[in-house]
Amino acid sequence: MRMNKLTVISAIASMLFLSAFVQAPAGYTEVYNDATNVNLGGRWVVADIALYADTPQTNQISLALVTDVTKFIEQTEQDLENWIATHQDRCGERWGAGDPEISFPGDSIRFVLELEYELWNCGLRGRGEPRRMAREAGRIDVTLDPYIENGKLQARLGAFSVDDREGISRYLPLEFVAQRVIDSELANLNKNRKFYRAPNPLYTEGFEYESLEAEIQTDSNVVITARYGAAGGLAKLDRVVEAIGAEGITQ
Repeated sequence: MRMNKLTVISAIASMLFLSAFVQAPAGYTEVYNDATNVNLGGRWVVADIALYADTPQTNQISLALVTDVTKFIEQTEQDLENWIATHQDRCGERWGAGDPEISFPGDSIRFVLELEYELWNCGLRGRGEPRRMAREAGRIDVTLDPYIENGKLQARLGAFSVDDREGISRYLPLEFVAQRVIDSELANLNKNRKFYRAPNPLYTEGFEYESLEAEIQTDSNVVITARYGAAGGLAKLDRVVEAIGAEGITQ
């Protein structure tokens, strides 16, 4: 669970590229395959990108993009540490978390981690010494389901549970606090155009999402496959291929 903006979803579910070792989907032909600059979450990574396209028919193009997103997952783990480090209010909320476990059941994304939440108070007008009002801790298990709506990538909460709980409070149960954060960040994420729209240069050429799939390979690497569609012919396809080679892929 990425507390800041669920960047696991933003940086995983929107890592929509084809790794060079992935076979072309049935009915698709490889049109690009090279080491490519990729920037999806504010960081540049060089990835082996391959692009597959069907034969344009009736002025329509379908593209499939897939990549090994293991490096992006590692970067996302750092996002959680950064979020925790910056949410340590002297008089207010203080968070802590263990190392996350990330898995991909079906096409969903599952996060499991030990989470700790404390609420501190500094008295009237915040002038007193900090006093801990509540402490909650537990093992958080969250499943997020990416889906496509009107050509846009979206995410919703598929499952949520808390166990191994400590310090259960009748006023601030961990379920309530964590659910509040998740709901807020999901709402912000789904309205973030850098998440819901196709990455450039696909977006600038009018491509929209058609589907999204995840797969864990035998070597434990995670591969994401996304499919896009747009009106156009071979000239548009050529522009996309040329732009990816020259400028890379960005959100």
